[in-house]
Amino acid sequence: METGKKFRNHISIVAEETWSGILVLLVFGITQVLPELAEASAEDVSFLADRTLWITLGLGTLLAVFLGNRFLVWARTYIYIVDNTIVIEKNTVNKKKNTIGIRNISNINLEQNLFEMLIGTCKVKMDTNSLSTADKTDVKIILKKEDAENFRREIMARMQMTGAPAVSFGEGSAVDPGAADFADSSFIDGSCAPGMGKRVTLEEDYDIRADFGDIIRHGLYSVNIFSVLLLLGGAAATAGAVVQVMQNPGLVKSLLGAAAGILVAASIVFSALWDTVKDFVKYYDFRAKRRGDRLFIRYGLLKKIEYTVPVDKIQALKINQSLVARLGHRYMAEIVNVGMGDESQEKNSFLVLYCTKEEMRRRLELLLPELAFSLDQEVKRQPISVWVVWMPLFFVYALAVGFSALVGTALTDGMESGDKILALAGIWGGAALLILFVLAGMGLSYKTAGAGAGEKTLTLCRGYFGRHYTIVKYSKIQYARFSENFLARKCGIRKGAIHLLASAGNASHDIPWFQEGLEEKVKAGMLAK
Repeated sequence: METGKKFRNHISIVAEETWSGILVLLVFGITQVLPELAEASAEDVSFLADRTLWITLGLGTLLAVFLGNRFLVWARTYIYIVDNTIVIEKNTVNKKKNTIGIRNISNINLEQNLFEMLIGTCKVKMDTNSLSTADKTDVKIILKKEDAENFRREIMARMQMTGAPAVSFGEGSAVDPGAADFADSSFIDGSCAPGMGKRVTLEEDYDIRADFGDIIRHGLYSVNIFSVLLLLGGAAATAGAVVQVMQNPGLVKSLLGAAAGILVAASIVFSALWDTVKDFVKYYDFRAKRRGDRLFIRYGLLKKIEYTVPVDKIQALKINQSLVARLGHRYMAEIVNVGMGDESQEKNSFLVLYCTKEEMRRRLELLLPELAFSLDQEVKRQPISVWVVWMPLFFVYALAVGFSALVGTALTDGMESGDKILALAGIWGGAALLILFVLAGMGLSYKTAGAGAGEKTLTLCRGYFGRHYTIVKYSKIQYARFSENFLARKCGIRKGAIHLLASAGNASHDIPWFQEGLEEKVKAGMLAK
């Protein structure tokens, strides 16, 4: 077995892994040590005995040890490609060797944060078809941008060589136009390290490019109404606190406490503001293309992300509508794939930004024709008999709320007449709102949720104010389960769930209540070859 040439991560990985510790130490030094230095005279060095300095020195020592450890790990960690596998070898105190089969890779992505943009590096992130690691990235490698692009092309070429579907990049072509470049490159024969092969890029034309207007529209339709309400409420509370402090001289003494309250309110405002506008910047320069049996997706302003996804690794298609988009008859699409959306900062795996249904159809025919037809698949609402199943649980809930209100009423004995009336109004008004809230949720779910079983795909719909469709081929379902209680059996309805090979957030999908018959279609579809 011929061993490929070994190479390391870029040295900047040490800084990326330790910056948070450095920041903590810096903040501590600024807030604790500098004030003492400013107050000390030139002759007075007694502050050296202060515990603050010793704590700082201790933290500095720990940081130095951590930096040394990270540098040692970087220096003794090697990466190489051999026999269609990626090997990551750590020769530290505990030697460890991870071997990743290239044919099992579900996607290979490039990512750049602001720091990486400034120094010209790029993060390569790879995920495999493994349920055990579906909630984290399997491999992260930091290289110079050019080396990262070449490395990605190398992996794509080897995926094709190991039996993955051929990639078409134009009429009469069955391979990536850069394949010839990396067929002779340093990664293939392992003769040299990254950066010594030919330069290859993926900067060809994309099928879909989002201009500034598209991003603005997508951001508007993505707005969360509740975040907007929280933003307005937080802004009003902050403004009220500021006005109260300015108009009441007696509060000046507790200005620090007031400032803390204002900061808390401001943090809520900024959090809600970011939740409202994040889609305006997150998907800047969004573009996507289909080449053969691979999808290429890229976007980002503050963090640039590039996905390369083999189509046969896509587990499902999701069509979403927020409340605003539902009112405006707009739709957006995501794909479910092991590795996409597996980290907290990458919750969504966008394929098509918000657009009309006809535009969605056109874009899906370009990017994912295998599932474009599913937009017309009928989704049947839950049968009306579902209320027979729901109502006993609702009555139990209503009785529990009513009993709690009675307990609260009993506690008001002995209160002044006026206070008692206000308390009773709050107790019973709150109880009524809780009951109405649940009842409204049941009504909205009945109005929105449903399922449809076609010849090739199963379509599930859920939601309350918004609407969310999940479209999955029967062949991609890992397993399905169905259940019914006594009342459901009498009404001839069932519910269930399907499980996919995906991250925890996308692995399980509930099938809303349905009339008997859909279950047999799902089973037959799963067993069909």
